[in-house]
Amino acid sequence: MQKKNYYYNLISKFLDDETYDLLLYQTNSILFNYGNHHKSIKNNFRQRLIVFLKEKAIYFSRFLFLVSKSQNSIIISNSYVELPIKKYKKFSPPWSYNFKNKIVSSYKLSIIIYKIQLVLSKQSIKLLFSDSFIKLLGLYEEEFTKILIKNNVKAIIVPNDLSFFENFSIKIGKKNKIPTFVYLHGIPGRYNPIDDNRADYLIVWGKGIKEAYNLKGVPENKIFTIKHPVYNNFNEIKLRSNLSDVLVLTKAIAGTPSSSDKLFLGDRSKSLFYLEKLKLMLLELGVKKARLRLHPSESKDFYLKNLIDDFYFFDNLEKVTSLNAASLVIGPTSTMILDSIKTGVNYILFDPKYDNKLLDNSDELVTPFDGSSFINLSVTVEDFKKNISNPKDNINQEKLIDYFMTEEADFQKILNIISV
Repeated sequence: MQKKNYYYNLISKFLDDETYDLLLYQTNSILFNYGNHHKSIKNNFRQRLIVFLKEKAIYFSRFLFLVSKSQNSIIISNSYVELPIKKYKKFSPPWSYNFKNKIVSSYKLSIIIYKIQLVLSKQSIKLLFSDSFIKLLGLYEEEFTKILIKNNVKAIIVPNDLSFFENFSIKIGKKNKIPTFVYLHGIPGRYNPIDDNRADYLIVWGKGIKEAYNLKGVPENKIFTIKHPVYNNFNEIKLRSNLSDVLVLTKAIAGTPSSSDKLFLGDRSKSLFYLEKLKLMLLELGVKKARLRLHPSESKDFYLKNLIDDFYFFDNLEKVTSLNAASLVIGPTSTMILDSIKTGVNYILFDPKYDNKLLDNSDELVTPFDGSSFINLSVTVEDFKKNISNPKDNINQEKLIDYFMTEEADFQKILNIISV
């Protein structure tokens, strides 16, 4: 049970452990994701209409890409990065609609998924706990199992195990003895023995991440290290580092808590606090203006209304273009550290505490964001001066390379598991 989640723990006593886990993240999104600091279409008719038409277009067009029976054994995957496995053709899972890969599904399963998504969109705990919804879950499991067996699915690979369909399909895959994998899509900002540990196996980008999971109770023999196609070569690092064009990344506060072991609730004021605190430090360093880049989930309008001056101006460039233009990047815990390094710009890691808590209300930063690995943690203005002036000391190339070292044998181990 998730610690400190009093209401959910009370009303879910009649649920079995699997259903408790399945509904936890979805219920939390209803209970705690209520701020307008995230993008929303609720109050914008034009955007609602566009989204409605887009959803209908995707819903009907998916039948053009739908495959109910493949000629050969397949892999179901919606991971951000594809494993270079040529033996088996890859299909998107039935809930993940895109025009890149065909979808393995059936007309009946597609209708079931549509009904489930309709319930989820209502944001109602009463509906989630209703007999009709529980029955719908049973129908999904029954029909998805048929798809797995009929297509001789060799593996299910997903980018996380928190999202509803990813979580549920991992459980179904395991019941049918089909290997399931979580293939991480970023550097984790939290480690616990539950999240990213629901599948049979976990694929990470390097040994530093593997060791962190192992220390939190994830068995070493279920974690594989695979080189990321982009973040894999740090042998030549030359970092520009000055104050002529400072790019600041926001400290986005999550809407739905993403740790299943214990409930941590941040509030949106901390995003504003972060920027104001940073502004005062930059002014002390002589910076008059800074570009502000929002997390993709955040609302620009929230910052426009609530930042009290024009020190920050919004960065609307594409990510690579923006980083190429920057003379320095300052931000919190984020995989953008690697994007900055690959683009040749120094990253000042600023993720402060307040009243002995991090701004998301958790207790401690995790590696590498705690300053114990390849990047320093900047706390004071003096830290800023030192780490801006000495980018090679701020980002330790030797430790960086070591952190993302991978085991060459791991890819073959994955192939062996899938080929059984």
